[in-house]
Amino acid sequence: MTRSLVRLWCGIIVAAVTTFACTVKQDAPKKALAQGSLADSARAVAAAHALIGPEAKAALDSGNALYRKKEYAAALAHYRSASTLAPQHAAPLFGIYMVARATNNLTMADSALAGIRLRNGPMAPAPHSMSNSVVQRARAILRKSSAG
Repeated sequence: MTRSLVRLWCGIIVAAVTTFACTVKQDAPKKALAQGSLADSARAVAAAHALIGPEAKAALDSGNALYRKKEYAAALAHYRSASTLAPQHAAPLFGIYMVARATNNLTMADSALAGIRLRNGPMAPAPHSMSNSVVQRARAILRKSSAG
């Protein structure tokens, strides 16, 4: 008899919670998920394509296709060609950076990143308020706890 009472109470509780969950009014989000962001990103993409020009875009696309085929030397040549055709655009430098990372050429990767930073301007500050020393101490504590 005790089990049947427990089951009955559990059933009543589940029914009450389900009823409450289904009847709570849920307001629509105050702001649409992509409000303004799609239009802004579309404008940014259009502006970026206007800067690069058709010849540089063709070289960039060829470099991307060759990169996907893992033909890094040929891809690098196309990325460099796109970079000279559109010196104000950072996209070819991203391609050069990808090739450098794929071929483990750290000097070329650093050079490409420096060019990207030069063309894109300074980066925004980190979103956290932890200093580098605090992060290093936290990592040391984690290493000690995982080792011991």
